[in-house]
Amino acid sequence: MLKVADQQAQQVRTGEKFSSRTQKVIIALVVLLFIVNSLVLAMLTGYLKLPHKALPLEIAKNAGNLLVDYSQRVARDLNVEQNQAVRAALAKFKFELEQASNPEQVAQVILRYGRETQDVILREQENVRREEVLSFIRQEPRLASMLGEATITVTRGEEKGLEIDDPSKLLSPDTKAKMKASKSLALLEQVVEVKVVDGRASLVTPASVLERLKHAEKEVEALRARLQEVKAKTGLAPYSGSGIIIRLYDAQGSVGMGEIVHDYDVRDIVNELFSAGATGIAVNGQRIVTTSSIRCAGPVILVNQKPIAVNPVTVYALGDPEVLDSSLDLIRAQFSASGVRLEVEQVTDITLPAHEESSVVGG
Repeated sequence: MLKVADQQAQQVRTGEKFSSRTQKVIIALVVLLFIVNSLVLAMLTGYLKLPHKALPLEIAKNAGNLLVDYSQRVARDLNVEQNQAVRAALAKFKFELEQASNPEQVAQVILRYGRETQDVILREQENVRREEVLSFIRQEPRLASMLGEATITVTRGEEKGLEIDDPSKLLSPDTKAKMKASKSLALLEQVVEVKVVDGRASLVTPASVLERLKHAEKEVEALRARLQEVKAKTGLAPYSGSGIIIRLYDAQGSVGMGEIVHDYDVRDIVNELFSAGATGIAVNGQRIVTTSSIRCAGPVILVNQKPIAVNPVTVYALGDPEVLDSSLDLIRAQFSASGVRLEVEQVTDITLPAHEESSVVGG
């Protein structure tokens, strides 16, 4: 019993040592690239000036080759040295160094291909871990009898470690324990999704995830467009289109109450326009919404509790210009008796302000 406990303790120490060593290698590579990049950028921008002989081509290339060698060691430590993409990145790095004809070109190669090589090494190491997740799941005996479709998601948190989301409960406790004991998966950085269809497991590739994200983005954009349309039609956003502009004037030389424009005259016009299919209305720059009021306070007409100018009172309405214009025939007849003047202009472009804004563009 004591021997088994010692073996388990040794495995834990080995895993911790492996994890610590890998993290140190990655950190060292990042620091080295940062130092080299900083020095090169400083020299290229003139912040760091060295004697002409301090950085001849041979010395510059030697520095680049040291970085290539170090990248190879990192790839070896991370078990991706024989990976095709890693080998291609290292070969490209070496080739570009050889082709450089002056220290400045060497610096540019180090800046570009050093970073690209590092990214490829880390990416391919993560792909190895993704494949390891898939391998564990494919070895699950329960999958043989599974019908239908399910998704297993594997992530790693700093506090909880490896987390396995298996809503269909396809994985046995033994398989989950093996995955959580894996030294490699203890360093998992990405979210890994595995799709299982009728017992066959396959990785949801980054490309598939990207396509899903793009589809989700399109849906979000469509919802935003719909929301903007709803806001525009309800008065919470500016709204543009064709329609009519109505101008109301008091009767010429008006002296009686029946010869001037009242709040109820404006309300009648607004109601007629909405009944005729107007999709948006503003009065003297005040957008009409469901909570709007049009009333008098003494001799002043208030729209949305704000006083408006008269002579003219200007009403802007969006909709079919011909239909909106003809809907006012009855009101025209009423005004002709009192001398109140109503002028209508059909226009192709009006922009109504949002509620609480203060101007209309168009006409």
